[in-house]
Amino acid sequence: MARLVLICDGDDLVAHKLGNITTIGRAPLNHIVIDNPAVSAQHAIIARSGSSYRLQDLRSTNGTHVNGVPITEVELKDGDKIRFGFAVAVFAEGRREG
Repeated sequence: MARLVLICDGDDLVAHKLGNITTIGRAPLNHIVIDNPAVSAQHAIIARSGSSYRLQDLRSTNGTHVNGVPITEVELKDGDKIRFGFAVAVFAEGRREG
């Protein structure tokens, strides 16, 4: 199962399992809440499409970057570094053992 691992305060890691649709933002109604003023209330969404995941910026104020590049929508790859405003996360794609 894929996860989004938030890097808080430099080194604290918080892992969130991703569902078919995962909303990300500052507002409490999101699946993943990032309490940071640089993060928009409804900042981005990660949607599962078959065996892949797509990240879409929801016209956030400070933008979404993947591996240092501003994006509007992109397919995520294992290890991608994502920045929501000033908050940083890493996409970890789970692989089935066996």
